[in-house]
Amino acid sequence: MGCNNCPRRCSGRKYCRAPDRFKIGLYQVYLGEEPSISGEKGSGAVFFSHCNLRCVFCQNYQISQLHYGKIYSDDELIRICYQLAETGVHNINLVSPTCYHQQLIKVLKYLKRQNFPLPIVWNSNGYEDTDNIKKLEGLVDIYLPDFKYSDDKLALRYSSVSNYFEVAKRAILEMYNQHRKNRIENGIMKEGLIIRHLVLPNAIENSKMVLKWIRENIGPDVYISLMSQYTPMYKSNLFPEINRRLTWQEYDEICDYCIDLGFNNIYIQELSSATKEFVPDFVQS
Repeated sequence: MGCNNCPRRCSGRKYCRAPDRFKIGLYQVYLGEEPSISGEKGSGAVFFSHCNLRCVFCQNYQISQLHYGKIYSDDELIRICYQLAETGVHNINLVSPTCYHQQLIKVLKYLKRQNFPLPIVWNSNGYEDTDNIKKLEGLVDIYLPDFKYSDDKLALRYSSVSNYFEVAKRAILEMYNQHRKNRIENGIMKEGLIIRHLVLPNAIENSKMVLKWIRENIGPDVYISLMSQYTPMYKSNLFPEINRRLTWQEYDEICDYCIDLGFNNIYIQELSSATKEFVPDFVQS
């Protein structure tokens, strides 16, 4: 039986190997997102196991590739959302949710009917089926997608996907169509879109073309998060060109390019964020 959760549409989830029920590696109050997402009280992050990409540098490889985690029912996930809400977090942050899209629709509809008090964040790798994103309209308050690649040769080499750019473009445009304006109250996002881009070593042109496409097709007011946190992990040692941290010269060049394009809302990181200390230890969850 075919799976419709992601653009691969493979038979029986052969690629991601996700189970029929939710598999979660960790849920916690998380302070590691953008300031308007984490704020002072944190984001209620639910880290789902399994992934429809196979990024050789994945920081969360313990759950995305090695599939650590525990199985939860719909009702248990709903209880987790309420449990996190009781801690005072600013939102519920669904991290790597794509493999569970169809199941999550049911949970999100239930939360909507119950007038759940917090915004729902869809935090994904950007490799999404556009029709599925359309089904999230009215259920997801904040989209937080990665936009990893403009160069599909890099996408194939590092993430095992040959059509990332075309697929991510369509999906992110649909996210933007649903949330053309961000609603921010007291520095905390309640509704909107933040597009993330992880700058990779030796891949300056890839980053520039991602930013150029966003500027030309979405505009200067969209929120951009330029991430400098790349750290060689998992299988990065098999790829010499990315088996090192980003240099400040590389990151500065991309930041300057983003500013020169005229973007008005840019999150910029310190290079000190490129450390394993900020990566949750899913094995202990």
